[in-house]
Amino acid sequence: MAAKIVEDTTGLVSIGQLAKAAGVSSRTIRYYEELGILPEPRRSPGGTRRYPREYRGYIDTALALKDLGFRLEEIKPLARLALGRSVSAGQRESAAQLVDDRIEALSRQASVLCRLRDSVRGPDAATAVPSVLSSADLAVVSPMRSDGAA
Repeated sequence: MAAKIVEDTTGLVSIGQLAKAAGVSSRTIRYYEELGILPEPRRSPGGTRRYPREYRGYIDTALALKDLGFRLEEIKPLARLALGRSVSAGQRESAAQLVDDRIEALSRQASVLCRLRDSVRGPDAATAVPSVLSSADLAVVSPMRSDGAA
């Protein structure tokens, strides 16, 4: 895909300016571009990346989803919806499944944490706590689909 060359860079910011405004590194921005979380930026005639200020919304959304426990490869389909971008019915269903899987994983974690709290408070905590942790099934369920879509 060829980069868009823009002569007029009014309203566009450098990668450093965008990184500073979003509180991330320039490397993070380039990585998010590679993953498709951020759309390809415009380029100056010299080839320098130039970003519309609204790209900060992509980064903020990705960081919020990451804070919710989603892996980077899961963020792209969710970010499109969070930013109001159009998606196919299949993409919407995949995004819904990602959210359902995350809710299920958090529910399992909450259950284990409640059992752990009860064990810590009990008189036999030294034996109960290891038992709770060794039986904990905290694996995040979020398999990639066989067609490569998240």
